Amino acid sequence: MASVSLIQTAYDFIHRQIMLGEFMLGTLLSENELADSLNMSRTPVRSAITQLEHDGLVVSLKKRGVLVKEPSLKEAMDIMEILYAFQQLALEHFETHGEVPDLKKLKECLDLQLEATERDAYYLYVKYTLQFAYYFISILNNSAMLKMMELYIDKIVLYATINFKITPHEPHYSGNRVNQALYEATAAKDWAEVRRIVKASHDHSRERMVRLGRI
Repeated sequence: MASVSLIQTAYDFIHRQIMLGEFMLGTLLSENELADSLNMSRTPVRSAITQLEHDGLVVSLKKRGVLVKEPSLKEAMDIMEILYAFQQLALEHFETHGEVPDLKKLKECLDLQLEATERDAYYLYVKYTLQFAYYFISILNNSAMLKMMELYIDKIVLYATINFKITPHEPHYSGNRVNQALYEATAAKDWAEVRRIVKASHDHSRERMVRLGRI
């Protein structure tokens, strides 16, 4: 049986290559080639692929290899609608109880996404943009929602990173403006403005996905 550390090493490598768009959607990966690249046997690689398959990032094709799974537009839009619903619930909580999310954590995420933008590190930019949303809804203290959010973050990062690579002509990094405005409105407890920003961002993202056929 492969050691846990080798499986984790293989998982981390393949996962990162997918997230960065180095292993593009629709690419067929070879267990043998992956094992050679990592200087290990196929056993830990196979176990890592099983985990990635469970995450919904790849699918094993008998006698053909491992396919980097291309998510459907519907799946992407469904995730976006779930995130929007969570934000609406958080807003209702803000308005009803007068509580605000952890502003320090929101500011940290905002600063990190701005720093990633300056470095043109799009993968990190998307990651921290979504972490901002995670801390925004954490005020609900709903472990099921947060767990679902954690599961979806990888997929949204993947969709966005691949889109960034194949649509260089499109404007990107719009999350900076949105999260900056959200942070300021949240700190001021201007819930009407927060609601307006959240809805406008949702509508813009939905229109873009429909127009481009992807996130």
